[in-house]
Amino acid sequence: MPLSDKENCTIGVICGMTDTTLLQSTNYWKNAQQQGLPFSLDPRVLYRGYFVNTMQNSFCVMSQFFLNGVIKNVLTGGADRELSAAEKIGAGVSAGVISSIVASPLELVMIQQQVNGTPLLETATSLIKQGPSTVFRGITGMCLREGIYCGGYLGIMPVVRGEITRRYPDSIGSSEDKARLYATFVAGPICSFSSHPPDTLKTCLQGDVHNKKYSGYLQATKVLIAERGVSSLWAGMPWRVFRQFCAIFLFDKINAELSPILFPHAFK
Repeated sequence: MPLSDKENCTIGVICGMTDTTLLQSTNYWKNAQQQGLPFSLDPRVLYRGYFVNTMQNSFCVMSQFFLNGVIKNVLTGGADRELSAAEKIGAGVSAGVISSIVASPLELVMIQQQVNGTPLLETATSLIKQGPSTVFRGITGMCLREGIYCGGYLGIMPVVRGEITRRYPDSIGSSEDKARLYATFVAGPICSFSSHPPDTLKTCLQGDVHNKKYSGYLQATKVLIAERGVSSLWAGMPWRVFRQFCAIFLFDKINAELSPILFPHAFK
């Protein structure tokens, strides 16, 4: 029996809060490298924007679990059947894109806090006063990033884990955690490498809301390549890969092992 909408939301919130609390520093290091900001080990700097990022990530992952469940129900027509690999990945990608509508403005606030060191309320108020074009700055890049990322952890990850369990029951698929770990090494690099350029452009645009250096995606691409080469589109990727490896593993483990404990009726 599939989880209800509320149950999917609960698992999503737990995943989002766990990810942000454990891995906020990697988020700052990634964003700083993308924008050419200095490296820091100061917790006061690393955890700038932590509150709004917790809100953003919790909402984002919660809505992705919720939307993924809704889309899966639409695909099956409510029938109790296993989805195909393409359906699982497609549902994950769609959930990621839709969730970005709210998640993008929240991440904008976090990035502005990281850049300027201003308080949450002051930052949010200033951005809202600048209008919708500022509030939704970078949303296209966010949709691409989250679509690919969500398609990875809610689609590619469980598909690959299932295949490993089925094909290699006596070796790498002999336990859930083994299969999950090896599946992470497949899903993680695919998601990280392909989704990083739109994330880099989004971060640069959201860090420069006054168009002092970056005025659009094409212009930002030209500036980054001219200044730092094509590799700059993947700036900060090691931090993001590390975070996503940890997050994808955590999300899959929480979803697979905590769900039956919290909602045993759905697994009878």
